[in-house]
Amino acid sequence: PWTLDLSLVLIARDLGLGIAEVDIEFDKRINGSSKISVVRASYEIGKNAIKLKFFRKRQFTIKPTNTDSMVGGGIALKGKRYITHTTLNDKYLALKTFSLAQKFIVWSLILAVIAGLIITPLATTLVIIGVLSAIYFIDVVFNIGVVLKSLHFPPEIQIQTNEINSLNDKDLPIYTILCPLYREAEVLPNFLESIEKLDWPKEKLDVILLLEEDDKETVEEISRQKLPWYVRVLVTPDSQPKTKPKACNYGLAHAKGEYLVIYDAEDRPDADQLKKAYLGFRNSSEKVVCLQAKLNYFNPHQNLLTRFFTVEYSLWFDVMLPGLQSINTVIPLGGTSNHFRTKTLHELQGWDPFNVTEDCDLGVRIFKRGWSTAIIDSLTLEEANSNWGNWVRQRSRWLKGYMQTYLVHMRNPIEFILKNGWHAFVFQLIIGARISFMLINPILWLTTISYFALYAYVGPAIEEIFPSVIFYVAVFSLLVGNFSYIYNYMIGAMKREHYSLVKYVYLIPIYWLVASYAAAVAAYQLIVKPHYWEKTVHGLHLSKAKIIEAKEEIKEEILPQITAGILGQQPWYKRFRIAFTKGRLIVASGILVGATFISGILNLGFSVYLGRVVGFE
Repeated sequence: PWTLDLSLVLIARDLGLGIAEVDIEFDKRINGSSKISVVRASYEIGKNAIKLKFFRKRQFTIKPTNTDSMVGGGIALKGKRYITHTTLNDKYLALKTFSLAQKFIVWSLILAVIAGLIITPLATTLVIIGVLSAIYFIDVVFNIGVVLKSLHFPPEIQIQTNEINSLNDKDLPIYTILCPLYREAEVLPNFLESIEKLDWPKEKLDVILLLEEDDKETVEEISRQKLPWYVRVLVTPDSQPKTKPKACNYGLAHAKGEYLVIYDAEDRPDADQLKKAYLGFRNSSEKVVCLQAKLNYFNPHQNLLTRFFTVEYSLWFDVMLPGLQSINTVIPLGGTSNHFRTKTLHELQGWDPFNVTEDCDLGVRIFKRGWSTAIIDSLTLEEANSNWGNWVRQRSRWLKGYMQTYLVHMRNPIEFILKNGWHAFVFQLIIGARISFMLINPILWLTTISYFALYAYVGPAIEEIFPSVIFYVAVFSLLVGNFSYIYNYMIGAMKREHYSLVKYVYLIPIYWLVASYAAAVAAYQLIVKPHYWEKTVHGLHLSKAKIIEAKEEIKEEILPQITAGILGQQPWYKRFRIAFTKGRLIVASGILVGATFISGILNLGFSVYLGRVVGFE
């Protein structure tokens, strides 16, 4: 065919290959006559050119360099080569943000809302408010149920000390630790110190520092250091996308261990965490393929932001995730301290290199494969972000990844629902709804404030779009929802024994407002640069935090020890009286918080009711 060369050139360009030019000399025909029909040839060339322009295949699979490994595998799309070191099917990749069907649905909804607001503005607004109120109501009830389930039936895997002591180091398998590093060589000494403290035979540790080829500063800095003999450096070849999961895929291909865990450079895991994870896998069914350790922070008292961040993590990892485990549903993994059987990770084909919150996506894929994740009662301490700008960059990346995860797994919603039943609905709440709420909340807050502060101007209009049924559902969500969320933060802080942080929970709406801004940044980036990895700066705690942490340690650790020592020297009847008094104080405090909670709901509810039915005329 006349367009054979055209198709080859276009395919080569789409594969990201270079195209060179070669001069060819054409001489005049010596013998015979041309058999070419100008009309037929022009038609064929034009038809095939149009076909290649609009209907040719633009995405190609790049095969791994070796058949027994995923190294070198990737995708070529529109002239760009993405070496991702995975063979994961593209239907599970966030390479394309929206599928064609999703674009159609989104634009159809937008056009429908615009048309409705033009033709019947009141009815359209009522439908939108009614749907939002119902979703908020369901979310409030769901969260209360999950918290109650978590507190009354804690499902996390508990490993006793005698089980750990009974292990023979000679019988333990090799454990691989992956630590991705990018421009953060300054925190490496702390990481190596934490790894040194791990209670696992060092001859059976396979610690891999994953560096990026273009991060020459870190590569050179680490090359000058004398690393422990059980630590090796692996430089990931420079390629797109530049993300943590791509580096982890490269590390997975070189892992020697039967088990594998991801740690960030600033992590401080419990010394016995590897043994707990090993025993957790040994005591669980084959269906449990991932163990998530609990995460928290070692600098909670550095400033107001770190206090908020710590309270949030305490709620999520100590209350919410165990609650989700108790109902055997999907669990979004944390970004670190995920323990796996290495063979399972190979079966899952690693991480999605285009998803900037790859841990959340992997947790969903685990569940959709019919496997499960369990929470293990072991703690890893991280560095809480202490700078608001740095926090927004980090949080916007997380939220963008949640958006990517939602879109990837909702490409075939009917199949998702049929295969997973009500768990597909749970996925909507813990992934989709949470992101949506962060974007919608500021509008609802502004509406509520305007209703009370500018009633004379906007009050009647707001009342018109909140008829009785919707009004009471919305008020329930506003009062019970917000108070329960605040109370849940307190529960999380108390469970993690961050007692001094409880009083700061009353200021948590400030945190929510900034989170909504981060969600807006994430939504914008999802459109313009979906695979961009917002780098989080670590090591901000290394100066001021040391002083603050020392003071807080005296309050929260040393003083209780002194008190315990004093109590231990008291006669038994005095110790009993002190313990009894302490118990009464805890009960009294609980009653006080509960009474304040209920009175706050009644007071605000009564104020809303009066504002709606009583006037000053």
